Amino acid sequence: MIKHCLLVAVIALMPVLAVAQQTTESKAKQIEAMERALHAAIQKGDVNTFKANIAEDAVSIEGTGPTPIAEFLKMFDQIKVTKFALDQVRVNFLNDSAAIITYRWTGSGTMMGQPLPSPVWASTVYVLRAGKWQAVFHQETAAAPPAKK
Repeated sequence: MIKHCLLVAVIALMPVLAVAQQTTESKAKQIEAMERALHAAIQKGDVNTFKANIAEDAVSIEGTGPTPIAEFLKMFDQIKVTKFALDQVRVNFLNDSAAIITYRWTGSGTMMGQPLPSPVWASTVYVLRAGKWQAVFHQETAAAPPAKK
């Protein structure tokens, strides 16, 4: 009897679990698309598209330390990306309203006249605010060179 009840419970929960998985997958795809759109906006010099998906209190951390988004936007026109690619993308959900996307960025270009490092490992934290995913934190770390053989 217990086995029968457990089987019925598992069968009843399967559609709920499938919908939850599907929802998580669609959210992950949405976040990845937003991250790619942010990089495309930087490449195109499209500050309005860039700002549309960034929280006003967002912070970025790179080799020079933390930079509030307001300061980053002042330098936006000094970033020239000629090409870029994201790979090894992974989205992890911390809860229903927070996720972190990690990936490797490769590309070329300059920032304030200096070459952009490539490749870099990057992560962006997204939070769901008022029904909209927004980037609130971003970090980049230059990738270590491959080990010598």
